[in-house]
This record gives sequence, C-alpha cells and structure tokens, in this order.
Amino acid sequence: MRVSVRGSVGSMMTATLVSRALGFVKAIFLVAAIGGTSAGVGGQTFEIANSAPTYLFALIAGGVLGAVLVPQIVRNLNAGSVGQDNTDRLLTIVLVGGAVATVVLTLCAPGIVWLYATTWSPEWRGLATSMAYWCLPQIFFLIAFAVLSQVLNARGVFGAPAWAPAISNLVGIGGILVFLLVLPSGLGDVGTWSPSMIAVLSGSATLAIAVQSLLLAVPLRTMGFRLRLRWGVSGLGEMSAVAGWTLLGVVAGQVTYLVTANVANNAGETLHRLGIDGPSLNSLSLAYLLMLLPHGIVTVSLTTALYTRMSGYAARHDFTATESLSSLATKPVAYVAIAASAAFAALGPLITTVLFGNPSIGQVLQVLSIGLVGFSQAYVLNRTSFALQDARGPFLTQLVIAVLSAAGAAASALMLPPTLTVIGIAAGVTLANFAGWFTAYRALQRTFRRLGHVPVRGHRASLGYVRLLGAGLASFMVGWTAVAFIGIPSDFGGKVLLLGAAGTASLGVFIVVGYVFGDRTVSELRRPTGRMGR
Repeated sequence: MRVSVRGSVGSMMTATLVSRALGFVKAIFLVAAIGGTSAGVGGQTFEIANSAPTYLFALIAGGVLGAVLVPQIVRNLNAGSVGQDNTDRLLTIVLVGGAVATVVLTLCAPGIVWLYATTWSPEWRGLATSMAYWCLPQIFFLIAFAVLSQVLNARGVFGAPAWAPAISNLVGIGGILVFLLVLPSGLGDVGTWSPSMIAVLSGSATLAIAVQSLLLAVPLRTMGFRLRLRWGVSGLGEMSAVAGWTLLGVVAGQVTYLVTANVANNAGETLHRLGIDGPSLNSLSLAYLLMLLPHGIVTVSLTTALYTRMSGYAARHDFTATESLSSLATKPVAYVAIAASAAFAALGPLITTVLFGNPSIGQVLQVLSIGLVGFSQAYVLNRTSFALQDARGPFLTQLVIAVLSAAGAAASALMLPPTLTVIGIAAGVTLANFAGWFTAYRALQRTFRRLGHVPVRGHRASLGYVRLLGAGLASFMVGWTAVAFIGIPSDFGGKVLLLGAAGTASLGVFIVVGYVFGDRTVSELRRPTGRMGR
C-alpha cells in the first residue's frame, strides 16, 4: 500500500479543524448552560464528572494503546497468521478488560469524585457523583475508539478516525441545546439541579462518545477486518515491556492531575463562596481546549500520518529514515506552536471574552500557551521513541512534567490567593512542558545511539528556533499593543472586529518577520512530501 503523506495529513487537518470548531461551539453552549468559572456550581461539578472518564481511560489504557498498537500491528501485518493471532489476543484483552473496568469504576463513582475534590462540601460532591454515574460509562467507548482507530491507522486509514469526533461533537451540541431550550437554567446552586437535568446533560455527553466509537465499525467492515476473540498472552512479551513503561508514565500524569484538580477545585469553591467570579478547574480546561487547537490540527495530524511509517522503518532497522521523518514533523510543529503562543499570549482575554463572555479564562490561556511549543515538540519526540519500541524515554519525559506540574500546583495553593491559584497552576504546567521537551530530546538521542545510529546534530534546528522566537516576540508585541492602544470595546461586534484585526496583524507580522530572519517553513510546506511505501 502506498499512501501520500500530504493527502493523509491534509485530510486529518481538515477533519480536526471541523471537529475543533464544533468543539468550540459545544464549549460556548456549555458555558452558557452551566458556566465556565467559579460562579457556576454546575460547570465545576460537570467538569469533574465528564473529565474523570478521560483521565481514567488514560490511566487504564490510553497511553499504552498509543504506544503499543500501531507499532505492533505494523509488525503483525508481515507476520502472517501468527501476527494476526497476536493482534486478536491484544484486542481481546483490551476490549474485554475495558468493559469490566468500566463497570467497576462506574460503581465506584462516589469515591472517584472524592479523589478529585476532597475539600468540596457533601452537596457539591453529591451533584458531581450523580453526573459521574452517567458519564463514567464513557470509559469503555473511549477504549473502543482508541483500539479501532489505531487498527485503522496501522493499515493506513486515517479519515474515519479523524472525522468521527466531529460527528460526536454534533451529538454533544444537540444534547446541550436540548438542555438549554427545554430544561431550567443550569447556572443556579446545587438545589436547582433535577434528575432530568443531570440525565440530559451527562447522558448526552456519554451518547456522543458512544457514537464516536460505533462510527468506526463501518470502515473496518469495509476493509474486511474481523475481530476474533482469542485468549492468552503468548507472543505479547515485547508489547508488555513497552506497555509497562508507558503505564508508569500515565500513572505519574494522573497523580499530578489529582493534585491539580484538588487545588483548582478548592480555589473554585472558595471563590464561589466569596461571590468572586474567577478561574476554577473548568476555566483551566477551557484554556487547554483553546491552546490545543493548533496542536490537534497540526501536531497530532502530522505525527499520526508519519507514525505508521516511522514504525515501519524502525521495524526494518532503518533508523536514518526514522529520524528523518521525526525531523520532518518538528519544524512545522514548532512554527505553528510559536505563532499560536504569540497570539494567545497577546489576545487571550479578548479571545475568551468573545467566545465565553469572560476574560479570566483568557488570563489562564495567556500563561498556559507559552509552553505550547514544548508540549508539541515533546509529543513528536515521544511518538518517535514509541516507534522505536522505547517507552523509557517517554516515561522520563512524563515523570519530569508530572513532578514539576504537581510542584507548581502545590506552590500555587500555598503561596497564591484563590484568584490567582489557577493562573499559578498554568505557570507550573508551562515550565514543566519546556522541561519535558528537553527530557524527550535527550532521551531520543540516547535511544538512537543505543540502537547504533548516530543522530544528526541539531545546530541548524536550534538556529531555526531562535528565528521563530524572534518572530513570535514581534508578533506578540503587535497584538498586545493593538489591544492596549485601542482598548476593548463595550459592544460584541466591536470586540469581534478588534480580535479579527489584531489577530490578523499578529499572524502577518509573525510570517513576515520569520521570513526576514531566514525561516522558510511556509515555503517548504508547499513542496510535495512525496510518497512512501509502508
């Protein structure tokens, strides 16, 4: 099979752009329905209930599946019936084990909510627990989607897994619209929430995730894939070693989130009790949603398209080609990440005022976005390590990020007032992402050398980052100066016009200054990337 890198990346970027756009629409409606800061009890409790499945999925299988499935399935494609048997065993273990884990965790909803919000009042925890009973079944469907999409990706099919989240967001939007149009306001206190309100909001969120996974059955059936349940662990020893390191990294990340969630939730409830509308845990999540837009469109799409090829080259011990593909991703990823960081840092409060009617979310975004380039670069480098069947480097990266992020959250709780606590958490995450980038780079270099490949020196890449940093600083100054000089208008139309003008000017300056400094990323992106066989 021969698949165009440009075609695969373009299709995924388009799908991701549509999905992210619908995700923003969903977030806007959700904030209108239940709030996005400390002022809304429903917004804070739903954040715990609806995010818990995602974090528990990551703890159970998320990182392990991403690290294991594609490289192993690529190897199995050339291993005949034995390879097919091993794939069937892996999928059987994951799906059946995931179903059992989902049932157990759903029954443990009260304890799960308590872990994420130990300082909340019984009334707040009770509402979050009622929502969690509806949301926690998402775990199985997230596992199913991860498994089926990785099978499709390993066989060079990227479109369906990329478009399914867009359909899922449409279902989620429909559920929130029903909530807004039919049910009472979700902006009141705990006592105003009825069982029907909980069922519609949380149940539609789970339905959206279920639809996302079921949609992948169509392309799998078309390509002739049939899952045969096979039990046993024979032939999975190599995968277990990789999965073990990956699981340790995921555990470190989840422990960090427990610290972060409790610190942010305590600040959110304190601000609510004081009558102050400030950033809380759901504000941090909304800021993440915005920050990860360029990461999802460019970094994830590009790396996903190249990951199968990197795994194939690594399986054939062609480490020069593996490194070349990794480098192919890092440059455009850095370009987009730094451009986005400059715009978010300059225009964050204006962006969230237009989208959500609240500038405090944008203040969190300003700080969080500075670390976007580190986050995205570490992602590319870690995926390269996984293609080389090395999970130790990504574990060390995740451990560094986890320790520094948790330390930042703890320091914020001890040293900052509740109004600045979540912003302090964002600052800790930013520093951690840069440290993670450095750790991932050094770990990948060591892995290449251990495999007998001398990696290319990165002097030219370092010079490229300096050019982009200069362009980013110029872009930030233009955007920030425009808002500071003009001031934020009082009417919505004026805010939109200012955001469009300042954003365009900021992006234009980044492109021009980068070109003057010698960066040619835009020109290089226009060139055909060619075709590579698997």
